[in-house]
Amino acid sequence: MRVLFLLLFFVTILSRNNAQAQLPTNTFSKSLEAAVFLFDKSQTQENYEVAFSAMEELHKQEPSAWLPGYYASIIKARMALKKMGNADKLADEAIKWLTITKAIHNSDEVLCLESLVYTSKMSVSPTFRWKAYETRINKPLEQAIALNKNNPRAYLLKANIQYKMPAFFGGGCNTAMPNLRQAKRILDQQKNEFTVMPHWGRPIVEELIKACPL
Repeated sequence: MRVLFLLLFFVTILSRNNAQAQLPTNTFSKSLEAAVFLFDKSQTQENYEVAFSAMEELHKQEPSAWLPGYYASIIKARMALKKMGNADKLADEAIKWLTITKAIHNSDEVLCLESLVYTSKMSVSPTFRWKAYETRINKPLEQAIALNKNNPRAYLLKANIQYKMPAFFGGGCNTAMPNLRQAKRILDQQKNEFTVMPHWGRPIVEELIKACPL
């Protein structure tokens, strides 16, 4: 609970300087906003651990709400990808939270999460695990696009995978470019306003554009 109170204080201070921040009146919604603010700003292992603790506590408070589990899973997957601890164990925790989230809610956003989570598991040893996880990584993205062709996260994740794939498997900038352009086009059309709904992806697209100029 102490983590949530600190986060609530954090978002209240931020909102004073943000005329667009319309904070709900109930504590759960305010605490979720605070936790997502922190998730958005997280760079270090400590940041991610605090954000995860907040999401875990929010899940306990509202087990039927899907967003805390969704963000808890993303946090563990990101930590695995960034090697912030035992990557295999972190990826397993991401899979656990993915399972919890899918039991509550399934959508194009959760399918993107599924691809990201299994990418984190594969990335522990790409050479030996790609074959085992290829379908689990790619199929959810195709399903996400079928559900919502305007979700930029599906395209940016596809582009990121294609860019990082070895050239002898057909990877690289030329392969990634169509999905990268689509992700950027959709993001450019969206308002850059804070929301607790999934909105991550711009920094990934910006990094890819630096590597693969449009």
